[in-house]
Amino acid sequence: MDGKLCNMWVGVREVTFKIPIVFVLTLQLPLFGEPGLQLSYWGINTFMDHGLYIHIPFCRRRCHYCDFNTYAGMEDRIPAYIDALIKELRIAFASLMDPELSTIYLGGGTPSIVGLSHYTRLFQEIRDFAALRPDVEISIEANPGTLSLAYLMGLREIGVNRISIGVQSTDTFDLQRLDRIHLVEDILLSLQTARQAGFDNINFDMIFGVPWQNLKSWENSLARALALKPEHFSLYSLIIEPGTPLHSWHQRGLISLQDGDLEADMYEVAMGMLADSGYEHYEISNWAMAEKDRDNRCRHNLRYWRNQSYIGIGAGAHGYVNHIRTANTRQIKDYIQSVEQNGSEVKPLPTTGATDFSEAVDRETQMRDFMMLGFRMVREGVSRKLFQTTYGVGILDVFEEEIEKLLEQGLIEWKDVAQSGLRLSKRGVFLANRVFREFV
Repeated sequence: MDGKLCNMWVGVREVTFKIPIVFVLTLQLPLFGEPGLQLSYWGINTFMDHGLYIHIPFCRRRCHYCDFNTYAGMEDRIPAYIDALIKELRIAFASLMDPELSTIYLGGGTPSIVGLSHYTRLFQEIRDFAALRPDVEISIEANPGTLSLAYLMGLREIGVNRISIGVQSTDTFDLQRLDRIHLVEDILLSLQTARQAGFDNINFDMIFGVPWQNLKSWENSLARALALKPEHFSLYSLIIEPGTPLHSWHQRGLISLQDGDLEADMYEVAMGMLADSGYEHYEISNWAMAEKDRDNRCRHNLRYWRNQSYIGIGAGAHGYVNHIRTANTRQIKDYIQSVEQNGSEVKPLPTTGATDFSEAVDRETQMRDFMMLGFRMVREGVSRKLFQTTYGVGILDVFEEEIEKLLEQGLIEWKDVAQSGLRLSKRGVFLANRVFREFV
């Protein structure tokens, strides 16, 4: 079904089968979307369907704002890196019982600079060792200026059905100052080429709040992007991170930080423009085109916000399986060496030969994560029933003080008269960090 349907946890009917001694098998049946099978083993939950994140750390050039785990001018290491990815995948999948993937996300970096032959090998391995759901969502991040029709058609043949284009801005001055590799006209060309290749699920990543930007220039930049009608928008307020050229410019007094009130105005303008253009604001930074017969929300990112299982593969990749968070070694050379040296031993997931850090998430932290991540979901919010089902305790029994405080401040609200769940209020959307801090 090419990722056109998304799990919609409006309500849950639960059927539990008890198997003697140590296992409790729980089948969760959402009223809409696909059922999720969950296995509890002495209180540790393993979702039988997983998301898979694959980090591709290669870029042609690092942008002036970028502090991601990316490296420019190292394309000669791509073949060895793909070999290492395949070995790590085998380690990860070997420790799972018949793994099933519902989402795959290729992030970076610039995954679209990796050749098709490498992805053909990679996805053959994935299909050999894991089952892909019929409606699996497979996303790839790409930059304008790196896409051709032949390349995009090749990705479609491999199975990629969603593309996230790093537009960032449709203003020439912004692109130059941010040191992007593409021109404004490349954005239009990339979209047209992707449509020609058969992509009907396209995201635009954009940045606002850059130091030299004013409200009108942001409004114009977003308006030009809206005219192209992608199915999804991800909008992020720029944070100037240490170690980036923008941070150096700020330290030298060449640029100033953006005014916080102006950033809020930019966000509010974007909310209005996107709503007027038919997009649903479903997460703090994400909007999906509202369509009657399909759900355009990013299903892979929904796994993060719903605190569900995902495997992280590649240099610097993070994962969350069996209530254990992991992070891989970051440097490309170190990652390849780690997999080579430690990849022969099968270890219980989520640990692989490349794991640099792992941490078990205790029950209290899980509950706090449930609240914090749930409040990111602007409309869906936090479900009282799902909280009770997941942790065996009421949401007010655990967080009554925090909830009452936030209700009094007008930052959150009950979703309905029945008080079936909580979500951010309109005011709370602008002050979401205050809400999140209550659960850190």
